[in-house]
Amino acid sequence: MNPDSFFKQMELRTERELYRKSFRAVADSQDSLFKKFENNKRERVKQGFAREVKWFFLSLLLAPVLAFIFYYLFANIIPNQLIDLAIYFDGIETLFFVILGFCFFSIYLTRLILWALKK
Repeated sequence: MNPDSFFKQMELRTERELYRKSFRAVADSQDSLFKKFENNKRERVKQGFAREVKWFFLSLLLAPVLAFIFYYLFANIIPNQLIDLAIYFDGIETLFFVILGFCFFSIYLTRLILWALKK
């Protein structure tokens, strides 16, 4: 486009028309940016939810393994205290489930600490 014809065309337009055109261009660009960031926000929420579900099921898988390891270590290292704990919790199974719950909770606590350090 020839610059002279462009400037002649610009002179013919009123200030109001130019203001409306520039305002519309800015508004359209802001809308497109807002939609872009809004879509990214939804994606991040979906990814965060999927990550938490993954950690929940991973904790469900790891907690029994860790509970068995701790139970076995307690039985070999401090058998008398393990017997006292079993009496206190009214059975070996109940003691195992308490250790299992503690392991499940500690996995999530570790996850929260790592998340806080990462931020």
